[in-house]
Amino acid sequence: MSALDLSRKRALLEHANSLAPQRASWLAKNRYFHSDHYRYMRFLIPRGASVLDLGCGVGDLLAELEPSRGVGLDMSEAMVEQARALNPSMQYHVGDVENVQSFSDLGGPFDYILLSGTIGFLDDIESTLESLHELCHKDTRVVIVYYSPLWGPVLKVAESLGLKMPQPEQNWLNTESISGMLELADFDVIKREWRQLVPRRLMFLGTLLNRYLAPLPGIRRLCLRNYLVARPN
Repeated sequence: MSALDLSRKRALLEHANSLAPQRASWLAKNRYFHSDHYRYMRFLIPRGASVLDLGCGVGDLLAELEPSRGVGLDMSEAMVEQARALNPSMQYHVGDVENVQSFSDLGGPFDYILLSGTIGFLDDIESTLESLHELCHKDTRVVIVYYSPLWGPVLKVAESLGLKMPQPEQNWLNTESISGMLELADFDVIKREWRQLVPRRLMFLGTLLNRYLAPLPGIRRLCLRNYLVARPN
């Protein structure tokens, strides 16, 4: 790993550790946005599955999914401490998603492997995706959730106004780029979805627009949240 990569990793870790005590309050502040995400993830992932969340943060998504075995991995020890306190029924480990040695204690394979808001912070996405095969069985599904690059400037403004939790710079990737890397890593993309044209309730206007306008062809590509589901090839 280059000195630049190491410096970036340290900056990401320091940022995550500093925000860990505030994470729960940010989740509450943007409850509509996160509730819609949880609801769709519960649609994709049935209750009682075995689930691995890579870049799990404080473990809120795992708890919402109610897995039979829920395991989280995050490089931030402060985030993992919060996750263990909030959701003691799950297993949480400190480790780097890009370091395959971090997988040794996770106890795979899993029915579902999640990278929710994680992929844009990876240095070597393709190698990381390839390494997931050792955690998969033949029916495993890999679920990748990421922000649309179109929303990059909007999210920066939201951060400056205190409407969104600050995040460090990430790689902005579109659906085609991530799909291509999944295929190179020997995964088949079986589902694509775009959600949340309006990430706020706005007196039910946001709910109406997300329900009736956001799914329309063409318009859905303007949504904030993008979802990809893939299976091992």
